[in-house]
Amino acid sequence: MRRSSSAARFSSVFSRFPYWLYNTALTVGAPGWLSYYGVHALRRRIGWEALHRRLVARPPHVPPPVIWLHCVSVGEVLAGQPLACALRDRLPAAHFAVSTTTETGQMRAREQLAWMGAHFYFPLDLPWTTERVVAGLRPALVLILETEIWPNFLRACTRHGVPVVLVNGRLSDRSFARYRRLGAAMGDLLRRLTLCLMQSDEDAARLLALGAPPERVITTGNLKYAPPDAIECARRDRIATELQRQFGLGDGRPCIVAGSTVEGEEVILAEVFTRLRTVPHLATCRLLLAPRHPERFTAVERDLRHFGWRIARRTQPQSGDPQADVMLLDTVGELAAAYRWADVAFVGGSLVPRGGHNILEPAAAGRPVVTGPYTDNFRAILHRFRAADAVWQLPSRSPDTLRDHLALALETLLTDASRAAALGRRAQATWARETGAVAATLAALEAQVFSRLPAFAAIQGG
Repeated sequence: MRRSSSAARFSSVFSRFPYWLYNTALTVGAPGWLSYYGVHALRRRIGWEALHRRLVARPPHVPPPVIWLHCVSVGEVLAGQPLACALRDRLPAAHFAVSTTTETGQMRAREQLAWMGAHFYFPLDLPWTTERVVAGLRPALVLILETEIWPNFLRACTRHGVPVVLVNGRLSDRSFARYRRLGAAMGDLLRRLTLCLMQSDEDAARLLALGAPPERVITTGNLKYAPPDAIECARRDRIATELQRQFGLGDGRPCIVAGSTVEGEEVILAEVFTRLRTVPHLATCRLLLAPRHPERFTAVERDLRHFGWRIARRTQPQSGDPQADVMLLDTVGELAAAYRWADVAFVGGSLVPRGGHNILEPAAAGRPVVTGPYTDNFRAILHRFRAADAVWQLPSRSPDTLRDHLALALETLLTDASRAAALGRRAQATWARETGAVAATLAALEAQVFSRLPAFAAIQGG
């Protein structure tokens, strides 16, 4: 790939990562980035606790040896749970700690990974915060879900001899372009990683292009394909039953479950839903809507009321909820259970250029899945599902035409039961063929980390 002239000049000057320049920029720019975080938190009405705890980070008290799992938010917590449980069984003498970046991720980690010894916020990438946490916790191993590359944190781990492994790694178009601008300095950062376990061959190739040592890059598959454990299955069963009772689901009325929607999509869905209600046999169709970001719940409800529909909210149960046209899932962590009631599942972040969200949960439930054209964040997954004719992806068109294609997809699957069932079966079969990522990740850790580092002899022997 051809580098820009500015990136080439940077690469020629900095073959090693310029920590002095990075930290000077962080220090000088502190008023700016603190103001940005503050305004962002104020607008969202959440985030103050996360920002404060990340800024004044203190190491949690966990007895050694410690395996530290870092998950940015809810998606990474869900992906990391099966691996964490497998590691707990594999390393019985180890203690575990999990960090997150977001408050919603922290809430989910405390629920899904309650058995871990500590749940805390990942420190801001300042030299003194990262040093304080790494030196205080002294983990035997750090596992970073997906792609979080923080220079000062990696430097602190190197200083203290802590192996850091990138797990379930991926590089979106945006991240790849951003990291490429660092040139050779990016390779210097990546050499601080002990191992890089990537979701797909394309992700692995991108990391190699950034300068990662080839012997440390392995494709192990996507952890998000992993089936839920017994505890998670029981939790989903309970939530699905609660949703059925509150909203009267499963009574024969067609139901669209639209998950992980983002700003700009709810109005499109409401317009298409209005059109569908005029179709014969779909007059009683219902829409269960789950916005991606909790801070938008109230705004989404306000927008939906302009269409005149009867609306029910999960957190505000009323006696008339079973008669609601639109159900707003204004909770975190219940969407996977809600997909069980979908006659058709739509996965958001894909009608507008946001990169899309994960289609695996409705696929695992055997639901026919519809997604928009903007799915760059999950390119490898969509490629597999399209190849198996296991997803209905809308073509890239103008906004007005996109509404027509969405209406066509939903109407077809809601009125043609055999076609919808076949699409759902193919989706579930495609998901099932890809569920070996936990075993592959564990095997790679066994071969490349556990068998090579003396510190793990005691952990395995417990």
